[in-house]
Amino acid sequence: MDLFQVPVVLFSFKRIDKTLLIVERLSKVKPQKLYIISDGGRTDEEWDKVNKCRSEIEAHIDWDCEVVKRYASCNIGVYANIAGGVKWVFEQEEYAIFLEDDNLPALSFFPFCQEMLLKYKDDTRILWICGTNYLKSFSFPSDSSYYFTHHMMPCGWASWSNKFNRFYDKDFSLWENPYIQEVVKNLPYDNLLRAQDIENWNRELKRKKQGLKFDSWDYHMSFSLRVHGLYGIVPKYNQITNIGVDIDSIHGGSSFDNIMTRRFCGLPTQELEFPLKHPLAVQTDSEYEKATAHIITMPLLYRLKSKISNFLKWLFRIDMEESFTKTMYKRFFRL
Repeated sequence: MDLFQVPVVLFSFKRIDKTLLIVERLSKVKPQKLYIISDGGRTDEEWDKVNKCRSEIEAHIDWDCEVVKRYASCNIGVYANIAGGVKWVFEQEEYAIFLEDDNLPALSFFPFCQEMLLKYKDDTRILWICGTNYLKSFSFPSDSSYYFTHHMMPCGWASWSNKFNRFYDKDFSLWENPYIQEVVKNLPYDNLLRAQDIENWNRELKRKKQGLKFDSWDYHMSFSLRVHGLYGIVPKYNQITNIGVDIDSIHGGSSFDNIMTRRFCGLPTQELEFPLKHPLAVQTDSEYEKATAHIITMPLLYRLKSKISNFLKWLFRIDMEESFTKTMYKRFFRL
């Protein structure tokens, strides 16, 4: 089997078994060049897991490929590891595919990304290729194999260095502009989702002004898509299963009891058929956008709980990435 020509980037932390599932899937594709980007631990216990995860990944690469490593010497957090890692990769590559340690891809995801990267490399309207379809499958117009969306779906994706570096607002500098804020507040998309987005962006901007780490990298991506009116490519069939529902989860969720976790994680994949059928024009499908917005938007009760949780974290000076309950439990039993 010929080696897959598009560079693949794997982000890792301390999940060993699930990360190895991703590596096993990669072994079927055999990327010619593999980047491993690993964050560091926060405790001695985490460092043991981090180091073991790194060594196990390297040991399970059983095909001939160039391995490029970026191993953090301390814990730099989700944003710096992923957004910083992407920037570092794009200093060396024209385009790449990115997978986190809980993004289990269908095999067709790779040739799909490869074809899209080549077909749309010069189209500045399109920022990235998404592997996720939260609807699992969708019948796009003209029976197309994929379509276009303004939504942010971060599990498994690909992009181009020139477009990512040009449009990705890494520090929310545009969101600080009052004129831009008014423009974005009046963009024609789902009102509840827009309100949720604005709340997320404001919270990230507040963290910046307080000198804190950004909570994640994907809020910047959702903002960049909206403020520049850019598109992502979404496949007809879901190509990524998020397998990260466990105690090590930071953003994906630790239990399927959570409705948002059920919406985003554990979704089945289906192989795409080739040759791909291309859309007639670069545009969104209103039914798809509406249905996906409903999935991304938190239910009312969940939104209220989230607001209370964020307020309590702020009140007790708990990092937004940490669990309020777990942190308070540790503090209480240390007394």
